Amino acid sequence: MRLLADSPPVTPALRETMKAKVVLAGAPRVGKTSLIRRYVLGEFSERYKETLGAIVYKREAIVSLGTHDVEVTMTIWDVIGQSEAGDPLRNVDLYGAQGVLAVCDVMDPGTVPPLRRRIAAAVRAAGEIPVQILMNKFDLGPSEEAKGAVLRAGLERGIPCYATSAKSGDNVVAAFEDLARRIVERSLLPLKGPLDNVDRKILVESAAEALSPDEVAKAEHIPVIFAEARLERLRHLGLVQLAGLGLDNRGRPRLSYGRTHKPIEPALVTAA
Repeated sequence: MRLLADSPPVTPALRETMKAKVVLAGAPRVGKTSLIRRYVLGEFSERYKETLGAIVYKREAIVSLGTHDVEVTMTIWDVIGQSEAGDPLRNVDLYGAQGVLAVCDVMDPGTVPPLRRRIAAAVRAAGEIPVQILMNKFDLGPSEEAKGAVLRAGLERGIPCYATSAKSGDNVVAAFEDLARRIVERSLLPLKGPLDNVDRKILVESAAEALSPDEVAKAEHIPVIFAEARLERLRHLGLVQLAGLGLDNRGRPRLSYGRTHKPIEPALVTAA
């Protein structure tokens, strides 16, 4: 393993800090290395070079919580591409991960099944950590079959999808730093614990119509990151589910959440 690239250190005053292991997963030749090098080094090469073993990069991302910032130091693992599920020992890179970027070639539908298998392997190895799907090479023209299969996979598992291009840089920074934000979100609210009045209001309103994080943030006068954290917590509790998943006009995820039929457990109920 080699630590190749460190971005210049960021040293703001009075910032919270945290570390996060991020793994890029997917079939060979989907552009995992190119995406990392675009994000960390700001460069792109047309020459393909197969990754052997694991190469670890590092970069800091700043996540704003409204009143203060969190500096997330991401160690980004670039590992050999896998088309099959393989022996569990081959998924050792996924152990201890706090986030995964699952990458496919959006021109090649054949890269979607390996992406699904690696997502399943990540859940087995690291639990229900934040995962994002990157539909790479979008600038070259997506296959509608591949695009549709990816969006279905994202909707089934509750995973945001991004249209990325390592060549042009489209949505690369957004995909990496939105993952850092979601990692921070996981620390904002405990997955277990009683529901408060805002949670209850979300459950009532999402039973009538699907809600987006922006709509929750506007209605409750809270930062979007806190609205996202609440929705994701309720999703992990099985009380809401991803009701809609698409791409906005920038190729970034457009999400909405709807109420499930699962009853609220007594342990989650407190007096108003």
